[in-house]
Order: sequence, then structure tokens, then C-alpha cells
Amino acid sequence: MPLITLSLEAGRTREQRRQLADAVYEALRAEIQIPENDRFVAIREHAAGDLVADPGYLGVARSGHPVFVEITLRRGWPAEKKQALYREIARRMSATGLVRSEDILIVLHENDTADWSFGNGVAQYVEAEQKQGRQ
Repeated sequence: MPLITLSLEAGRTREQRRQLADAVYEALRAEIQIPENDRFVAIREHAAGDLVADPGYLGVARSGHPVFVEITLRRGWPAEKKQALYREIARRMSATGLVRSEDILIVLHENDTADWSFGNGVAQYVEAEQKQGRQ
């Protein structure tokens, strides 16, 4: 159910990009218990200088090499869970040695079950909810 978009500077290897994607996926598994294999990731590379993050906004000392993490997921997570998720993403991504935690910007986009189709033009979550309502 989450859709992850990573925006980062070009130049990393496929394996390095995969490590960063894995870190976000594993953090989602750990903190909000997404199902195994619920993995949908888009990695967007940008030329050096095309990702702009103020070097000191809100007291965070950024290096000039930001990584933007956008996660679209279903609405309803409490602020405490979101904060735990942010910490875990930053911990896991920085543990790869590929990005500093100060350089990770995370944004959640929340929506509802009717806003998802996982293929075949079907809103699978809506259909599942309808079936449960009939039982």
C-alpha cells in the first residue's frame, strides 16, 4: 500500500539505489507493519544541484546533497507513529553510509482506500471492503 518515491542526485549505482529503497521499505515494515512484498518504489535521479534544500532551515545543517522521500499511504496514522517512522527511515538510510540523516527530507501523502488500484483497473481495497460488508 505505500508508494515510495525517492528523489536523489544521479551517480549512485543500482545497488546503492536499491539499498536506500530497502531502508525505507524495512522502516515501513518495522514501524507501521506493512505486509511483506507490499513494495512499490520509484527512484528519480536528478543532476547535481537540481535538488534544493536550504542548508540551515529549522536548524538542520544540510550538506547540499539532499534525498527526498515521499510516501503515499492510506490515511489514519497517528502523529506518534509517523514520528517513529521518520526516525527509523533516517536511521536505516544513514546506516547505509550513502546519505546523512540531516540530508533526508520525508513527506507523507495520505489518501483513502478508493484511491488505490494495484492493477487491472480495479480498486482492490474497495472491493475487499464491499465483500466484507456483505458477510
